[in-house]
Amino acid sequence: MTVLAIFLFVIGTLLVLIGALLILIGTFLITLGATLILTGLALIAVGVFLLIRRLLGRGRTRSHSW
Repeated sequence: MTVLAIFLFVIGTLLVLIGALLILIGTFLITLGATLILTGLALIAVGVFLLIRRLLGRGRTRSHSW
């Protein structure tokens, strides 16, 4: 009975540690994903800003050239 108790204790401890490790890895991956999403949104915003600025800049030069 003591061997069974020790076996169950060891297996339970390993399961708890593996679960905690998976939670930490999941948290890290979620953080990494959120960082990538925010970086992508920032790059999209800069690209859209530059495109709009270029389009408006060409519109202004055309209107001044009249």
